[in-house]
Amino acid sequence: MKTIKVVIGKNFGDEGKGAVTNWLCQGQNALVVRHNGGAQAGHTVETDTARFIFHQLGSGSFQGCPTFWSHTFLPDLLKLGEEMEDFYHTVKNASNMFATNIYAHPSCVCVTVYDVLLNSLRERLRGKDRHGSCGMGIFETVLRTNRRKAILRLHDFQNANLDFILSKLRFIRDYDTNSQLSELRASDPEQFQDPEISQWADLIADDNVLYNAATEMLENFNRYIILSDWPHIREQFDTVLFENAQGLMLDWDNEAYFPHLTASHTGLKNITSLITDFKEQIHDMEIIYVTRTYVTRHGAGRLDHECTREDINPYMTDFTNRPNPWQGALRYARHPVGTEFFQYIQRDRKHLPQGLFPRTSLLFTHPDETNGKVLFTDQDRTLEEVTAYCRKQAPGLFHRIHYHCFLPLQHK
Repeated sequence: MKTIKVVIGKNFGDEGKGAVTNWLCQGQNALVVRHNGGAQAGHTVETDTARFIFHQLGSGSFQGCPTFWSHTFLPDLLKLGEEMEDFYHTVKNASNMFATNIYAHPSCVCVTVYDVLLNSLRERLRGKDRHGSCGMGIFETVLRTNRRKAILRLHDFQNANLDFILSKLRFIRDYDTNSQLSELRASDPEQFQDPEISQWADLIADDNVLYNAATEMLENFNRYIILSDWPHIREQFDTVLFENAQGLMLDWDNEAYFPHLTASHTGLKNITSLITDFKEQIHDMEIIYVTRTYVTRHGAGRLDHECTREDINPYMTDFTNRPNPWQGALRYARHPVGTEFFQYIQRDRKHLPQGLFPRTSLLFTHPDETNGKVLFTDQDRTLEEVTAYCRKQAPGLFHRIHYHCFLPLQHK
């Protein structure tokens, strides 16, 4: 019998899902499943001895819990090497138990250097109309896969030599990326006279980029990846924890925020496809929707009830979401009141498989930054007041409502 935990961001990401995952993995024989997005995730975990931002490794790694990439995850093998080396360096002097095992479904579609370069180029060309992409190639990978013209999967690396991987990447560059590049040039030829724009096209054409990418991808696959199918790997663990990336309001199906979305399903949709065939074996399942005591968004797009950092707390600093040329500075807002506060959770729960009735929890992070209050548009509420409010506005929706603290504060 299995215990299932699901950690989902309620808003636009950056809610604290990594810290919650690390917390839930303590003392557990758990497998952490990454199933949406890829290396663009940035999940911060701080322990007494270390701090790390997880991108493709699961955030249970400090607790000795290995990672599984499901078939819907989009790995970037090129960037994986840097993350693994940074993690080894971080834990070298730490007393924590840790795990760096990555099990992966063979059919995972890989992000390539050409997806990253094309993504970065498109975002540059948009100028002031940027979508807020972080330039990690996720959307380009999805588009390339949908065109079914040039697909590179993890199983292509199994027993492969360098010449084979070079041929796969060269095919992607010559018959897909260059086609997209030609369309971009034709639509706005003047912009390609700008050296800041043309440099991206030059990198795409550079054979050194091709060779270095193929070499590092193959080395990182052989060094870090263990291919495994989903039924086999899940049977080895008592607890399966799904660590979602981004947040519900960035889900690819959320047309209200188009085009400033992520090219993946950020809630239960992918998870349902992974648990339906063994739902009879699940004896305990909890879905934990995570939010800060306020709302953040890193990147362009609509943000209702937006306010300034000073309106939240002028002294707080987010060391993970630093200002950058792609997403700008972290933005802030207060929580809405009424049905708007619950609508994306209620919509997401409709993806649950028939006959499965998990507990649903609401977990607030960063209460230390708001003096233990949850900031709504009408008033600031204590946890007790929020609990009463939710019970009244959405009766029966939540099994429990609680805090997760990064600094000393009494847990409620």
